[in-house]
Amino acid sequence: MEDILAERRPAPAPDTPAAQRQAGSLQRVRRQWRLYLLLLPSLIATLVFYYYPMVSGFYHSFTYWDIKRTVWVGLAQYKRMFGDPVTAAAWRNMAILLLANVGIVLTMPLLGAALVRHVRSQTTQFWWRMLFVLPIVVPGTVIVFIWRWFYGMDGGFNVILRAIGLNELTRWWLGDPRTALGAIILVGFPWIAGLNFLVYLAALQSISADLLDAALVDGAGPIRRFFAIELPLIRGQMMVLVALTFIYHIRSFDAPLIMTNGGPGIAGTLVPGLQMYRAVRDDLDLGYGSAIGSVLFAVTFALVLLRSLVARLEQARTRA
Repeated sequence: MEDILAERRPAPAPDTPAAQRQAGSLQRVRRQWRLYLLLLPSLIATLVFYYYPMVSGFYHSFTYWDIKRTVWVGLAQYKRMFGDPVTAAAWRNMAILLLANVGIVLTMPLLGAALVRHVRSQTTQFWWRMLFVLPIVVPGTVIVFIWRWFYGMDGGFNVILRAIGLNELTRWWLGDPRTALGAIILVGFPWIAGLNFLVYLAALQSISADLLDAALVDGAGPIRRFFAIELPLIRGQMMVLVALTFIYHIRSFDAPLIMTNGGPGIAGTLVPGLQMYRAVRDDLDLGYGSAIGSVLFAVTFALVLLRSLVARLEQARTRA
């Protein structure tokens, strides 16, 4: 009888690494259940206000949705978007803005941070640092409005041109198709102040002084030290700022909206984000706006994955 019961008794779970990890995870949850309970409201809010709108937008991109009714139309909204010549112009403008701003991020704030980093007087360095960091507190919208005034017929640029006798060059800079997009790129000139400058400065200050002193002993001048030592050591921060620039300018449309509303013309400075905003606000075409938003999300997600892949490859190469 005992032999029969022993045969029917369930065998113990295998002592495998996977089973051990699962048991350890359950034990941690039991021990720290109060912490998980505190995280629950944040998790629910994230699901409701971030993930649900994202999933809902993707679903409605396959529909005709104008608040009153929702009709499934399959890929019709995507076909409409990619067949619209305005879409091509919007993506071209976005690509130009992206390339210009990536070039700006990789040059001007880095140059400013390098110059401030090598100021010998700590007091002088402090005041230069304050000068370039303080503009962060000014809302970006305010800066855009100020630049819009500069570009007006009676704005700062035309006043300067008239003062030096170049009246023939004055124009409505935001109303001219030849200058409107360049005028938007110029916003924030000389592009030193802000978060990018702060990140570069912190990265440069984290470089060991012994390393720079050794290079100085070897006869390396400031320019050679910058390109041979400092620049390679802050490459990670540079790539992070480039990725953030891509993400921001793919979804951003505040400057074109405030300064030109996408003009001059039909799509002089139009970008996909503003095209989506117009479809939703002006036409109440929520399905079409969802399709544009879904494509923007897909492009952003692909760039983030590419950045992660490049970072892993660099780490693997460094370890090898």
